[in-house]
Amino acid sequence: MASHTFTGTTMPVNSPHESRIVGPVGVGGESVSAPIPRSSGRLDRAVLGCHSGVTRTTGIRKGSRMPDSPPRPSRPSPDAEFPDAVQIAIVGGGPVGLQLACEISLRGISCAVLEREPRIAPATRALVLHSRTLEYFDMRGIAEPFVAAGHRYRHYPLGTPLATAPFGPLDSPFPYALALPQCETESLLEAYARKSGALVIRDADVTGLRQGADGVVLTVRHAGRVRCLRASYAAGCDGARSTVRRLTAVPTTRFVYPYDVTSVDARLDLEPQQPWSRCGRDGMALLLPFGDGLWRAILYDYRPCGAGRARGADVADAAALLRRIAGRDLALRDVRQISRYRCERLHASRYRHRRVVLAGDAAHVHPPTGGQGLNTGIADAMSLGWRLAAAAADPRRDLLLDAYAHERRHTATSVLRLTGALLHLNAAPAVWAHALRAVVLRAARSPAVRSRLAATLAGLSPSAGQTDGRFRGGRRVPDVPLLAAPDHGSPARLFEALRAGHHVHLTPAHGTSDPRAQSLPHPLVTVRSDACRRACVVRPDGYAL
Repeated sequence: MASHTFTGTTMPVNSPHESRIVGPVGVGGESVSAPIPRSSGRLDRAVLGCHSGVTRTTGIRKGSRMPDSPPRPSRPSPDAEFPDAVQIAIVGGGPVGLQLACEISLRGISCAVLEREPRIAPATRALVLHSRTLEYFDMRGIAEPFVAAGHRYRHYPLGTPLATAPFGPLDSPFPYALALPQCETESLLEAYARKSGALVIRDADVTGLRQGADGVVLTVRHAGRVRCLRASYAAGCDGARSTVRRLTAVPTTRFVYPYDVTSVDARLDLEPQQPWSRCGRDGMALLLPFGDGLWRAILYDYRPCGAGRARGADVADAAALLRRIAGRDLALRDVRQISRYRCERLHASRYRHRRVVLAGDAAHVHPPTGGQGLNTGIADAMSLGWRLAAAAADPRRDLLLDAYAHERRHTATSVLRLTGALLHLNAAPAVWAHALRAVVLRAARSPAVRSRLAATLAGLSPSAGQTDGRFRGGRRVPDVPLLAAPDHGSPARLFEALRAGHHVHLTPAHGTSDPRAQSLPHPLVTVRSDACRRACVVRPDGYAL
């Protein structure tokens, strides 16, 4: 087992869809890691050899080759031509596919990202990054550029000035949500993926997929030619209308909500530039600032469609509705885009089919309410990356992918329930819905309700059971300060210790180690913390094993 020990001083520490079906993005933009990943801990521990009679103590080292593993091609450089083979093929070069590529390349596994579009689309699409997503970026040392480029939200609005979910009290290094257009998120992640060694191939359209006993073969149309790419595994991160999901015949359940939603990106004279919402007799308005005077207005119209009202997206109609809800003239100026759509819910029946795994919108599509879609997809990539790399390095770890599928499908089910409930609350025009909104908005004045909703939207686990320094399996481990080692360069906090992408053995300053650490078949970093009362192993995605 590869191991490093640090000890000494404490330092403080949404997916767009085709029009008329699903529209722009969550909190108005898109998508967060959701509630707590559950239930896969035992399977993870069994596969990793913890308490399972496995006595292997050597970690899987970069470049190692197991006797029974398939042939492993050399790791391609970012400027290589289209390769014949890689260990992992990722279909889809959006934020989820790029983050997954970062995770895999970090571990020395060769991967190629196949993206159909020739360049990053300039559209805003998903707008909001929540706290847990920023924590994931911090675990890899890349959070700073995102924070510098984004605009901070202090709260999530629920319909009245007194009903908001405040992010300030969150137990996180990032007690806020961040407004950052998806194109900028993709640009930063692509640069990081290329720097990590991933091969990002644009204008690459996957048209066929064939699975065998030891890998997959993808048929790709690229640069006017039809090519074949062999890989040990393929990951479908190619969105709501996933080609990979279709080619592997994975069934889905789909539901289109019966509410018309209008989204407008325009300039508004409104201060402060913080999320704002109002609920009235004619509808609800949710306004999300970009931070530069541009706002996204999301309008839920409660009025029945009459002969005098257009069903399409109309700026004059949207401006009139906003004026009636707000009770004042908020003129929409310099309109950048406007769309009218209906939200949908889609869920794949399974996230794994033999040597193919699904992540992000390819696996689950959420209504944009609460800004959960993109963030949930990033959490998928973090959960999948270390497992997929382990399976590619050693076929005996293949069952880790089943743990991923179980864990993330459970989480996505919770997120789908949350976003569906928020959409009904915001959009339902019925009399019962008006009564329910009144009750919910009164309840949302309670500090306890507001705090719980903020933590849920931010993708952070409840703190119950963690304040005593004992971190339960499957729960998020906060960014605790570490005792520094005498040598320079030792990590000052947990998220810094996770930056190599290894498991971390977190031990108390005075106490016994976690016995599972001795049988863990992965590189391991050992650290000590006064905030820890019982030793535990922290996964590379920041959850207790």
